[in-house]
Amino acid sequence: MTEQFNINQFNCSISGKGQALVWAHGLCGCMQSEDAIGVYAWHRFPKKLQLIRYDAIGHGLSTAGESVDDYLWPSLAKDMLRVAAHYQAPTPMILGGQSMGSATSLYAALANPQSIQGLILMTPPIAWQARVNQVNYYYKIAKAARILGGKGLAQMNAKHLDKMLPRWLIDAHKHSVLGMLDGLKSMKRQTLSQLFTAAAQNDLPSKQQLASIRVPTLILAWQDDDAHPIETAIELEKALPNAKLHIANSMDDVDDWPELISDFCLALQQ
Repeated sequence: MTEQFNINQFNCSISGKGQALVWAHGLCGCMQSEDAIGVYAWHRFPKKLQLIRYDAIGHGLSTAGESVDDYLWPSLAKDMLRVAAHYQAPTPMILGGQSMGSATSLYAALANPQSIQGLILMTPPIAWQARVNQVNYYYKIAKAARILGGKGLAQMNAKHLDKMLPRWLIDAHKHSVLGMLDGLKSMKRQTLSQLFTAAAQNDLPSKQQLASIRVPTLILAWQDDDAHPIETAIELEKALPNAKLHIANSMDDVDDWPELISDFCLALQQ
């Protein structure tokens, strides 16, 4: 049976020409929330490179999925590759993303290795045994989402931002960090329930699988974030044959990330 793909399901943004970076946001985020937090500085991304961003299924202005399966990371990876193919991104291309987006990128690299030239993994999510220990937490959030909906979860998270981001980053972006919750506010109860049920089932690829990904990989991690622990990033650097890890301990370090991303992409430009 042929799988159907409708690009009109996805809210996308395309800029620049040349070597392509296809970028995916994190869980319950969207392009709007990325722009609000003020960390990415996409407006400074080199115009000689092509940047393809999109709202993942069920996020932002993209349409909702039909089932939990649509939010599993291998499914999101298929969407990423289909978005890239629709916009005829020159191959091999660079894939990247934050948290859920970095997991999406890894599965896309495994699914279509010949089309990938590099990977950028920003704040990779908790994984492996540590993630197994979080399964009940994700199911609890899925249950809460059915009751509270997007607005209710956003209000709850606004009171506990330090569980979502390092305290030093919140202090540096006091006026913009709440904007990252804007995408969550409009999300439906069913979508959120499916998303967090999928989160309980998701995990990063095995270390044996990761060893087959030999393209240059930039890993960006920060301290003091339980959902994106540096231990995961360190293990990824060990498992991926051609990876380099940068760990941020302050806002000054994070301010360097846009330049690190641009330089990484420029170095791979053909």
